[in-house]
Amino acid sequence: MRICLGMLLWAGVVFAQGGGHVQFRDWDVPAGGAKPKATCGTLRSLTNYEMSITLAAVVPASGESPEHCRVHVLIQPKLNIEVNLPTAWNGRFYMFGNGGFAGESFDSAGRVADLTRGLKAGFAVASTDTGHSAAEEPAGTFGRNRQELVDFGFRAVHLTAETAKTVIRAYYGDGPSKSYFDGCSQGGREGLILAERFPTDFDGIVAGSPTIDFTHGNFARAYWMQGLAAAPVPSSKLELLANTVYAKCDAKDGLKDGVIDDPRQCDFHPEKDLARCAEGADGASCFTGMEIGSLERIYGDVMSQGKKIFPGWPVGSEIAPDGGRSGWVGQELNNADGRPGAWTFYAADVLRYMAFPETDKAATIAGFDVDRDPQRTGWLSDIIDATDTDLSAFRKHGGKLIMYFGWADPQLNPVAGVDYYEKMSAQMGPSTGEFARLFMVPGMFHCGGGVGTSTFDVGTPLIQWVESNKAPDGITASRVVGGKVVRTRPLCAYPEVARYKGTGSTDEAANFACVRP
Repeated sequence: MRICLGMLLWAGVVFAQGGGHVQFRDWDVPAGGAKPKATCGTLRSLTNYEMSITLAAVVPASGESPEHCRVHVLIQPKLNIEVNLPTAWNGRFYMFGNGGFAGESFDSAGRVADLTRGLKAGFAVASTDTGHSAAEEPAGTFGRNRQELVDFGFRAVHLTAETAKTVIRAYYGDGPSKSYFDGCSQGGREGLILAERFPTDFDGIVAGSPTIDFTHGNFARAYWMQGLAAAPVPSSKLELLANTVYAKCDAKDGLKDGVIDDPRQCDFHPEKDLARCAEGADGASCFTGMEIGSLERIYGDVMSQGKKIFPGWPVGSEIAPDGGRSGWVGQELNNADGRPGAWTFYAADVLRYMAFPETDKAATIAGFDVDRDPQRTGWLSDIIDATDTDLSAFRKHGGKLIMYFGWADPQLNPVAGVDYYEKMSAQMGPSTGEFARLFMVPGMFHCGGGVGTSTFDVGTPLIQWVESNKAPDGITASRVVGGKVVRTRPLCAYPEVARYKGTGSTDEAANFACVRP
């Protein structure tokens, strides 16, 4: 696992399962009423031609984790699944998703935290490595194997859900009353894949900051990185860039509070808004013409043969929260120690190991041609992208979907999330809000952090929606600094936004209302 974690940290990736790590915080957790009808060890007999039970053992209560039966399952060729069954079960099933290129160890800190959260609330909990081990095949190298790529793309999450339910029925004598999926980043893509391809697997799905158009998103990164390679923007100028952006955009929502409510409302353009250095000169207080050209490229839509294939980056993530580092460091730009950022990390591996043969010129960022090469990868989009906006089968099943996205995400483009929801709403019609809602989080970075109110519980509203038909119009979110809540705001169901009522503290959610912009 050291290789996987090292690669993720090397790339500057930030991954968090659920906004603010507080799923089910606001839920009145019911006492576990269902007890096992079988012993843990007997689950090994579930082994058949399709799956092998390699472990079935009782884990004693420890810390916040209650006593439970841990089951490890292997499905050919290399798909590993873990199912954890609490002795006191609330009758429900909870599955959490992956991050990055997946392949994580079940014992990694983040996965253990997600598991503990689910078990503490009484869920039967499942997760998967999506069919490869990041320790053996780090980053995107597994993509050379077509079966492993298919498993990562869609097969693994479906088989994990089906397998977990089989194990649950064998242990408790009955299946779950309700099933929930929760994922952010890669896990957000997995959530949409489940709603699109396997609409009856789950009753409720949280898809946070999803990698929706995985293929073209990484092609866009390659295109943007080509521009930065030709004309780098030094990290020393990010503060100047952020200050200029926020000076122009912060107050567009009627409140100057250090947060850009909706970056689409700001008409920032590097060419006209940034201080330009004199011809042939450079300095800390200005941008050269070539630097401005690189920034125009990043903020502009990515075109291929005259058609937009990916939206330009919205403003907002340039800022450095609380005296820390800019959201661009380790993402658009290299890490402080010179290691390539996440944009380079992901784009390079997608090109080399997934989209093109390694001998192909397009298999490198430098050799990628944005006009020629995207047309050759429809097969990859079919496997990995979560862009199907027809969720009629999921709606017919009675499923509920909550999406959320940080408006200042520096790793995945929030405009792509809004575009997906708007297209899905257009296809599903005026009643879309009856089964699917999107919550945009002003100022939030990737799955958390940033300058916005990035700590919030999405799991509880989802359960209440599924089980009590109580649709979430707003979700209260907090900004936590140094362990203290310094601001609360409502997150509003898109397209509504939070607007200040005109009186009271601007740091208290009660003084805001969700309204149509």
